[in-house]
Amino acid sequence: MVQRNSSILIASIIILTVMLILTMIPLGLMFYTSVKTGGTLFEKVEDVLVADFNIGAANSIGGPIATRQTQLAMISFTYQPGPTEGGRFVEITSDTAKGGETIFWTRVGQDMRKFKALEFFCRGISGGEKFIVGLEDVKGRFVELPVENYIQGGLKQSWQKITIPLADFNLKKINPELREKLAENFYIKFKTPSVSIIQVDNIKFDFKPFTFDNYVDVLISGPFGRYFFNSIFITFWVVFGNIIFSSMVGYAFARKEFPFKKTLFLLIIGSLMVPTQVIMVPVFILIKNLGWLNTYWALTLPALLCPFNIFLMRQYISKLPASLEDAARIDGASDLQIFFKVVMPLARPALAVIGINAFMGSWNTFLYPFILTNTPQMRTLPVGLALYKSLQGVDWVHLMAGSSITALPVIIVFLIFQKNIIAGLTAGSTKG
Repeated sequence: MVQRNSSILIASIIILTVMLILTMIPLGLMFYTSVKTGGTLFEKVEDVLVADFNIGAANSIGGPIATRQTQLAMISFTYQPGPTEGGRFVEITSDTAKGGETIFWTRVGQDMRKFKALEFFCRGISGGEKFIVGLEDVKGRFVELPVENYIQGGLKQSWQKITIPLADFNLKKINPELREKLAENFYIKFKTPSVSIIQVDNIKFDFKPFTFDNYVDVLISGPFGRYFFNSIFITFWVVFGNIIFSSMVGYAFARKEFPFKKTLFLLIIGSLMVPTQVIMVPVFILIKNLGWLNTYWALTLPALLCPFNIFLMRQYISKLPASLEDAARIDGASDLQIFFKVVMPLARPALAVIGINAFMGSWNTFLYPFILTNTPQMRTLPVGLALYKSLQGVDWVHLMAGSSITALPVIIVFLIFQKNIIAGLTAGSTKG
């Protein structure tokens, strides 16, 4: 018998472990995707190639390639054939010998926070050429760095890879009024009084491996903060209502006698078998006739009672010793005093189950908030996430960040109340 019990225990532990792993894998993958700087779960995006100069007069992302000059300075560029078939690079000729400055630029249109480095290949015709690389926003604000700081011995006549960390740029200067550091253009500037000829190829920005900026981006994007507030507000009242009203109804079925008690209880049990979708249209018509569409009343009142929670409280309270209630009644306590001061404290494990059940149901519900609201100000997180996906295309990293924000409260609540939940579910399962 002991050996059999040990085998059952080991099998139970193995099954629970497998179930836990299977549950945590999707969550882990979701969190992993949410901290990536781009791509999807299985797609690894390492860089954004801005210009390899292999296509027409545009860069690799479809932006223009052009020049600017001041005073007596002159600049021009030509495309030269590369070592590979179909490949080419750009040759830039700058003349600032008589003063002024020249700029070779191309459009980028990227948020620089998600990149770790700027990379490009370069060589000088004479060697020793000096120039500046910079980033510019739509209003002409810029940040610059001299390239000679990143080339040991100066620019050479042979091709060399130049890597400049994005952290070295003072990105706060571009778009200072925005959190996003959007660089509209990347440019190469010549200021030293001289004639310079350089050749450039494969300008790209390397992504950071991970970032938590996605979470902040989601929270400050559009009405997402409002979605979060709505979910918290509605969930609070749904949890509070279920704890109070389900307990009261359960207590009445457990301890009181009234006409049609068994019939009403059977109706409550029977309602558990009715799918939510079946009553969707009647609920919508009722809410519309009451004038509650797009209000908090529509999102809270229909969810203040749950048949399962009533059944659970009735079963739990019926197992509590009635002698404690009789003693309180002899001492002069009213029914409300007995309920709140005797029954409720004894039923804490069951109340924890009700609370977590109502919390998860309200926090994750999508159908009713979707059909009962029609403005962004009244939508909840699940509805907001669905609309966020449709508005942003397949921006998976931000979508997963929003999903992670939605999932975190449920995980935290479950971890805090897991002992009470288990105790409530197993109460009455043993004798003695």
